[in-house]
Amino acid sequence: MLQLKCLLIGNQQSGKILFEHVSKVPWLSFICKPINAREARHYLQEFTTDIIFCDMATISDAEMENFLTDHSSNALIIVVDSKTALSASDIGSNIFSFLERPVSFDQFYYAVSRAKEFLYPPTQQEYTPATDFVFVKSEYKFYKVKFDDILFCEGMKDYTQVYLVDKPKPIITLQNLKTFVSKLPAHDFIRVHRSYVISLSSIDVVSKNEIVIGNKFIPIGESYRNSLFQIIHQAS
Repeated sequence: MLQLKCLLIGNQQSGKILFEHVSKVPWLSFICKPINAREARHYLQEFTTDIIFCDMATISDAEMENFLTDHSSNALIIVVDSKTALSASDIGSNIFSFLERPVSFDQFYYAVSRAKEFLYPPTQQEYTPATDFVFVKSEYKFYKVKFDDILFCEGMKDYTQVYLVDKPKPIITLQNLKTFVSKLPAHDFIRVHRSYVISLSSIDVVSKNEIVIGNKFIPIGESYRNSLFQIIHQAS
């Protein structure tokens, strides 16, 4: 299933209703808990983001507006604010939609459905060829790797180690973690730490602070905890 990744720039209180709405839509997920504009710059560099929810103050900030233009041209911006906060001059090409507080689920679903159709037109979804593998370039060779054989990926600065079933050593590819993971099916893999992306089907045990896959203990980053445990609760 196609998954749209969302980022919310705001505080925990303002994001509570949006989190509840997102949990009802199977093709939506939040990258992390609500963050401020400064933190958003980091996440937009690290993650592929489809939809950004924010208030008008974020868009009005010149530094943030320039950053979004430079680094997030593919992400659609949905402004969540009171109606009085939005003036006619604020409605520009960089804003895809506007949600008035308090945001009803019907209003929210209409906006994100439009965003989905805009980013991934039905014809594009229908004719995208399905594959169950990826070619990984390592040391001038291309290795065909099935998604089901990937246990987890570990980012090491500008390259990624791909750990596979029944393979004692990982495949090392000269791609950063964000670039490599963009080629994996989003519904099967999840980022649980700045340096780790895991296969959900390969998890053996999950505790409060770490995940066990085989004999490997993988830490859970604080910013990634909500997304992981949301999936766990849905499957419990």
